[in-house]
Amino acid sequence: MEHNPKLVSSEVAALWSAYMQNSMSYCIVQHFANVNEDVDSTDIIQTALTNCNFVVNEVKQFFEKENHAIPFGFTQEDVNLKAGRVYSDLFTLRYIKYMAAAGTVAAAALLEVLARNDIREFFSKTSEMFMKLYNNACDLLLKKGAFVRSPTIAPMVKAEYLQSESFLSGFIGKHRPLTAIELAHISKNTETNSIGRSFVSGFSQTATSPEVRKYMERGTEIAAKHETVFRQILIEDGVPLPSTWDSTISQSIDAPFSDKLMMFQAISLNEISVAGYGAAIGASLRHDLGGHYTRLVAEILQFGIDGAELMIENRWLEQPPQNVDREALRKRSV
Repeated sequence: MEHNPKLVSSEVAALWSAYMQNSMSYCIVQHFANVNEDVDSTDIIQTALTNCNFVVNEVKQFFEKENHAIPFGFTQEDVNLKAGRVYSDLFTLRYIKYMAAAGTVAAAALLEVLARNDIREFFSKTSEMFMKLYNNACDLLLKKGAFVRSPTIAPMVKAEYLQSESFLSGFIGKHRPLTAIELAHISKNTETNSIGRSFVSGFSQTATSPEVRKYMERGTEIAAKHETVFRQILIEDGVPLPSTWDSTISQSIDAPFSDKLMMFQAISLNEISVAGYGAAIGASLRHDLGGHYTRLVAEILQFGIDGAELMIENRWLEQPPQNVDREALRKRSV
């Protein structure tokens, strides 16, 4: 007997999120392609556009076939291709690396909750495409000597078991050295804040709405503060600091992106930070690190809530697919 199962909630959520993220990224990379002067990056930029376009078109087909409404997402109305350069070509390459990594991780993580074979095949292909893009971007950054590496540590002499609970300490007094796992999370979260700071700094000078400019200024301050916290942890541990991310912003005040797109991108970066901090809390055995992450995640959660409220006020926040409101239906039938 032929079986044609409908999309389940996790599949709808995965497809909807992929559409929103990739329609946004397509607009951003379009602007980057339009102002790019680095010949070496041309192929990578075009591949990023191809990948995003593929995802958007595939999701459209899935939703049309299943009679699901196509999200508004982001369109040519959200990008101004006549606007001049705001970010450097090196930032473009780093953004694509970052975007490709996020796309790879998201697509791979979603496979766990997908049942239908065609949806799993789509996200498997998406993960492979963005993984290849990520590796190509990494290779070019390494070639240019611009890949920001995590701090190095001395080789481990021998494997051994812990013999003291002092390994978990860190609130008061001297604490033990950072583990490689803890260093990896600190490096990753510093990177996220660095690229976020650069992005929203550009948004703060090009946004049309005074409220959006103020929100982006606040985001710049928060990201800079969090970077400082992570760098101070490394300094206190005697760990060599990694080089900073490129934050070159032009003096242009012409907005390449709509305020709606800039707000969505800022909130998306915020969500990635929350996920990164959550993973770090679970992997950090030193108590003081957990305290830092808990305090910082509370700050960015509030920042995200305030951003969502601002988007709702301006009717920029698209409603995700949701279950039927039975209570509302009952009231209408009375």
